[in-house]
Amino acid sequence: MLVILEEGSLTFEIKGKIVDAKGSCFLCFDKTANPYELKKNNIKARSIYFHPQFINVNMRLDFIRSQGYFDFAFHHDLFLLEPFMSDTYVIPLHIEYLERINECYLRVKENLEIQRDILWSCRARSYFMEIIIVVERLYDVIRNLESSKPVYHEFVQKALTFIENHYGEDISLSDIIKASESNHTTLGKLFVEELNMTPMKYLWYYRILIAKKNLAFTDIPLKEIAFRCGFKTVSHFSRVFKEHIGKSPLMYRKSAVEERKASMGNNVYS
Repeated sequence: MLVILEEGSLTFEIKGKIVDAKGSCFLCFDKTANPYELKKNNIKARSIYFHPQFINVNMRLDFIRSQGYFDFAFHHDLFLLEPFMSDTYVIPLHIEYLERINECYLRVKENLEIQRDILWSCRARSYFMEIIIVVERLYDVIRNLESSKPVYHEFVQKALTFIENHYGEDISLSDIIKASESNHTTLGKLFVEELNMTPMKYLWYYRILIAKKNLAFTDIPLKEIAFRCGFKTVSHFSRVFKEHIGKSPLMYRKSAVEERKASMGNNVYS
């Protein structure tokens, strides 16, 4: 279960542990969790109950918990769903993410309820995957803090937040710099030091990341994926995708599915 706690505060007990949550944040639980509400105050929240196989048929609950799942997921670019398997439960959500997260939530709900065409399931899945990408990235930030690993500079974090919420729009370097509240020289230097790439390269990286998920796990047409990921034409999308991945979008989609089926069929990771 994924809960998007927008506002208010919530205290609950889970597995003998008292947990406090304050909006805005994500609350992540697996099927064995049974949180018991102790106190709530002016909460505004949305919730999604899902089976991992809604994202991909390979993601059986027993497989996700198996020793070989990490290697399989890493190789095939699957989600790890670690936030739902840990006892972290609460993942702080930057307020800047809320508009995009809520938009994705409403798109998931709309497609599940209306089922306008044969791709309704793919579209619902694609918007849900976008939410999970944010959940997993913010979970990694928490894990780095707990392990005393370096976290991003405030300017970099502001730029990342802006990019990840507006990657589908026609944004420029000046837009990113403005959102970071920094300047061209400082932000560029920090990005290279912390991410080994420039702000604009991260924008293209993130667009390709979302495109890869849609290609591998949905049947959404290339034109729609290109538009949603901030590309003005399919030809531009195909050219940039091949520069980053070494394959055309169609070849990547075909090979990603075939390789995953072959690995599962051979029981290599079971």
